[in-house]
Amino acid sequence: MAFVQYLLADERIPLKDRQDALHRAFADPGIPAPVRESTPSYWFKDPHPQLANIQSPELPQEADIVIIGSGITGTSVARTLLEASDRSTIVNPKRPAVVMLEARDTCTGATGRNGGHILETVEEFAEWADAYGLEAAKAVAQFRLAHLEEILEVANEYGLTEEVQARKVQFLSVYFDDERWREAVHSIQRFKECMPDESAEWKLIDKDEIHKAFSLPHARGVVAGPAGALWPYKLVTGILSQLREKYSDSFRIETNTPVRAVSTDSSSALRFTLNTPRGTIRARHIIHCTNAHVGHLVPELRGRVYPIRGQMSAQNPGDKFICQAKKHSWIFNYDRGFDYLTQLPTDAQSAGKMMFGGGYAQGKAGGITDLGISTDSELSLYCDIHLSGALSAIFGRENWGHVPGSETMMWTGNMGFSADGLPWVGRLPSSEGLSHGAANEGGAQWACCGFSGEGMVSAWLCGKAIAKMVSMHDRGHSGSGELSWFPKQMLVTEERIRSSVLPRSVIDKTSHV
Repeated sequence: MAFVQYLLADERIPLKDRQDALHRAFADPGIPAPVRESTPSYWFKDPHPQLANIQSPELPQEADIVIIGSGITGTSVARTLLEASDRSTIVNPKRPAVVMLEARDTCTGATGRNGGHILETVEEFAEWADAYGLEAAKAVAQFRLAHLEEILEVANEYGLTEEVQARKVQFLSVYFDDERWREAVHSIQRFKECMPDESAEWKLIDKDEIHKAFSLPHARGVVAGPAGALWPYKLVTGILSQLREKYSDSFRIETNTPVRAVSTDSSSALRFTLNTPRGTIRARHIIHCTNAHVGHLVPELRGRVYPIRGQMSAQNPGDKFICQAKKHSWIFNYDRGFDYLTQLPTDAQSAGKMMFGGGYAQGKAGGITDLGISTDSELSLYCDIHLSGALSAIFGRENWGHVPGSETMMWTGNMGFSADGLPWVGRLPSSEGLSHGAANEGGAQWACCGFSGEGMVSAWLCGKAIAKMVSMHDRGHSGSGELSWFPKQMLVTEERIRSSVLPRSVIDKTSHV
């Protein structure tokens, strides 16, 4: 991502801090610590009664497919595999078709800690076009934009719309300085010229046109467009609960079962053995949906997908703030960095909470000390200070008023960032030699990760794509037509592994002066 390269090149940040960040990006991110050691997220304040820490009495010894990770990606993969009309992945009915392994409680990683946005601003459209070409940029934009309707439809399909507070809103991407506003205008204008149908709801609102009801007295300009918001933990656990009930014979969820290592036996139909503290499980396929932690079991992706720690909060609104939960979500763009905000409805379970995250650029050394951090057990002090006080200034103290009630809740989470800004989805080259047998014989390892902090407009359909790839693999054909909607720039390839990687060392420009 551009801001990471900017930080690594920023000579105002000590060289040692930048080099230490690179070392962390290439290091083993390890296994998530038990949830009791993490900062508590507001989203899972009421854990799912059946799924939170579900385990079978004994770990299954075999499975056709093992999914590692129980967030939105793993849930999408499981749903797609289990609901495939031909059920081609079920090779042996005597063992589970799909086993989901989670290192701690269900959905207590990044999905249970994010901002609750389904938000695509498309403000990177010009960058995508410059990097990949116009047609590829269109494909990436269409893919990301498709998540809004897809996720809202899935919530409705499972009868979860009301419970998870799924709603369509208008996003307001707010700018406070002329330079960044001009850049945003240029990018959105290019998007509207190149994709007029998809951009029909996008608006550029200049300073003099900003409605007073927005309560944004300091805004220089606003990009507005369609977005969504919901309770991500409840969406994932709600879907998984129904899948578990519907496919009780073929789907298992095993929480607090971290995978410590994977070994391979090419002579067996169940080629992969996953080692856990509860024993081993053998599988034909492994799908790594571990995002920030993917480098632990997939070392070839270290430095390509790396962790960044982010910070979120749940705050009460000021007593003068008019609730906009069903109307708007927000992005606040500063001269350095940005914040993001949704407001929950004013009902009994959420009372209009402001779900406010960001502050990365306000962190120590411009945020570089959070680059490569794969734990969520501590808060960043400077992010805490920023997030705790920003909203009254953003909306104007006359619009905000006094904040009544309970204290702010603050937590951290780990995002898996991609060196080239796009997700990594596909079969790992290291397992190519194990997967050339006849249909339903050879298995493989797969990855679906690297969402760069934008998983709600990337992860669901990436999970759907990787599940279809596994199914096509087992049917013994490429089936490229089934994935015509999936951008090829997101595929895992040997060439991409070679080229899309962070540098190993920071160049000290001062030594050449």
